Amino acid sequence: MRALSTPLLAALLAAAAAPAMAAPAAKAPAAAANPVTSDVRCLLTMAALGQDKERQQAAVIGAYFFAGRLSVRAPGLDVPAAIKVQEAAMSPKDLPAEAQRCGPLVQGAMRALQQSFSAPAAAAPPAAAAPAPKAAAPAPATPAPK
Repeated sequence: MRALSTPLLAALLAAAAAPAMAAPAAKAPAAAANPVTSDVRCLLTMAALGQDKERQQAAVIGAYFFAGRLSVRAPGLDVPAAIKVQEAAMSPKDLPAEAQRCGPLVQGAMRALQQSFSAPAAAAPPAAAAPAPKAAAPAPATPAPK
């Protein structure tokens, strides 16, 4: 992924450390009404979050998540060009709201994936196979009539 502009990166890192990130999510910017635009903005936000070493792993997961969504929603999209457009449209003050909006999408998908690999809580372990019935002893031979 290409390097982000210094002001955008600095604003994101400042916002990531601020307690405002724990506040309820702000209303998403109007530009994010289009699902493809929204995913591009999230991808850009994940790239910026990845600059913080403590959030790098989560940001990489998020980047793959949004890149996958974009490949399905807009297969022919020129992602680098779309990122440039959104980077120009976003301001540093948009990043906390974008992180608040995008983070739960990734977390929800991860939770669903983890649940799909775990056994249902109500499922009982498989019962042990019952032992095979013993073969019946052959009936005694009856003597032939004389």
